[in-house]
Amino acid sequence: MFDVSRSMMARLASRRTVARSLLAAAVLGVSGSALAQAPYPNRPVRIIVPFAPGGAVDFVGRLLAERLGSTLNQQFIVENRPGGFGTIGSELVAKSAPDGHTLLVQASVHVINAALLPKLPYDTWSDFTHITRVSEGPVVLIVNNAIPAKNAKEFASLIQKRPGLINTGTESIGSAGHLAMELFRNSTGSKFEIINYKGAGPAIIDIQGGHIAGMFGTMIATRPHILSGKVRALGVAAAKRSAALPDVPTMIEQGFPNFEMYSWHGVYGPANMPKDVVNTLTGALSKIMQAPEARERLSTQGFEPIVSTQQQFMDFQKKEFVLYERLIREGKIRIEQ
Repeated sequence: MFDVSRSMMARLASRRTVARSLLAAAVLGVSGSALAQAPYPNRPVRIIVPFAPGGAVDFVGRLLAERLGSTLNQQFIVENRPGGFGTIGSELVAKSAPDGHTLLVQASVHVINAALLPKLPYDTWSDFTHITRVSEGPVVLIVNNAIPAKNAKEFASLIQKRPGLINTGTESIGSAGHLAMELFRNSTGSKFEIINYKGAGPAIIDIQGGHIAGMFGTMIATRPHILSGKVRALGVAAAKRSAALPDVPTMIEQGFPNFEMYSWHGVYGPANMPKDVVNTLTGALSKIMQAPEARERLSTQGFEPIVSTQQQFMDFQKKEFVLYERLIREGKIRIEQ
């Protein structure tokens, strides 16, 4: 009798253990399911800016990080990963987990690189989720104050009268400003050298010093020097005048048909991001870009906010690629890697 009671008690204890295990497993299963379905973002998000602090891409990246943080109630942290014409930071994002917690803010150079660099560590089109374009701003033609030309047409005429004697510059090889100068050379049939600098700052210093005649540069780089009178603006490469420089005529107004060149910015993630995460981001970014605060802050730097779908963004980039590839081919621009 004693032995039977002990045996029954043992079986009852075993059943209780099994029940506890099943209950624990059920609880863990519910917790795991809840964790897997946690709303995005559920932890801090890195925004990779593949250039040094202080430039246009960094400005846009920090604006987005600030506004996304308040919109989605999570930290968005900018990480600057400069180098390789923007490819180092871009590669980092391409190889990250596609959960939306590592994003890339890039510029037109992202697509320019696809036409310019023979060996990219990623595929520009298939290795990223192309989320949306967020802003764009035209490049502007500036010259040394001693240059007698008062507009872009007179500047082209001056160069043609002095073939090979007037040099221009650009902030970096393959930049939007560089390609705008290639377009200017093609449009005018002029002969002049384009000197590639490592940054807009050194190029603008050499313009002020008279070492080069002028350059096409971004608004964020050139506008302070234009407003201070240290250089003179001759034309804006856009379809319409810029609110940041309303008195400067467009290149099109001055007789250069279809002369448009923009420095634009977009948001990307690794390929195969979940649709719901992309929708959350595009919804938040659309709200941010339509808000008066973002519009005002962008306009002070010569940019306009953009709201686009994924397909619109991809179609836009493909169109830009055709232009970039042609200018790079005609200008015989090469970079050794």
